[in-house]
Amino acid sequence: MKSDTLAFRSAIFLLCLISITSVGATSGGAQDKPREFQKFASELKGHFENLGWKDLVIERPDWEYHRKTRGDRPLIFTAFGKSSEKVALFLGAVHGDESPSVYILFRLAQFLKRNPELYANKTIVIAPLVNPDGFLSRPQKRTNSAGVDINRNFPTKDWKRSSKDRYYSGPQANSESETKFQIALVNRFKPSHIISIHSPLGFNDYDGPSSDLDSLVIWLKKVSTENNLPFRRYQVFPGSLGNYAGMERGIHTLTLELPSSEALKGPAYFDQFKRMFLDILDLNP
Repeated sequence: MKSDTLAFRSAIFLLCLISITSVGATSGGAQDKPREFQKFASELKGHFENLGWKDLVIERPDWEYHRKTRGDRPLIFTAFGKSSEKVALFLGAVHGDESPSVYILFRLAQFLKRNPELYANKTIVIAPLVNPDGFLSRPQKRTNSAGVDINRNFPTKDWKRSSKDRYYSGPQANSESETKFQIALVNRFKPSHIISIHSPLGFNDYDGPSSDLDSLVIWLKKVSTENNLPFRRYQVFPGSLGNYAGMERGIHTLTLELPSSEALKGPAYFDQFKRMFLDILDLNP
């Protein structure tokens, strides 16, 4: 009897010890998060200055993150508005060497923060830096730190492993944190529209449900003419966002291919395309 009591007390003691240890670890992680973000923000600020960007502000309360890259960098996003019907998801720097998209989306977040009336009846989600490891590498590179092209890693029906070049699709579909991050945003916010900004091919590409009579396609042709960028239905690649979100999930997915990847063109591109970004959710495709 005494041995049973002793064993029971020992078991209770061990459970308490495990519980205390677990709580301590969780609490420590929560305490570390502000320092972790500040380190990341400082790294970004230095790189922004190197690229000639002096007007971008990175403040912890503005950004949320739950995942990190292989390089231990946060995958950040922010959301404006509370509509569940008109939801736009903006993605930047899927390829780390396409700098202007980063500037554009950080500027867009700053602009929306100052102008809440612009998202009164809609939700705008911004993930300005999908591939921070590629963006912050020296030199910047298209792929993530594992050499995977994030825009070939989505779990599409036709996904296949490719050769290990700059378009490497990864060891398996959805293997990368950056891919899981984008899918998590799609699942959480259920966007009606996705706008992914790339460069330097210089056109507007659309994937998703449409015909030539749909208002979205008509509008895209109009803004393409206004912005002097051709509208085209580009090739659909295995493992790409357009394939995964547009073709397989039926989400209106626009790829804006800027004409240049030159970092200093970021401010001019923001001014050029700002109106387009704000108008897209007012359509009813």
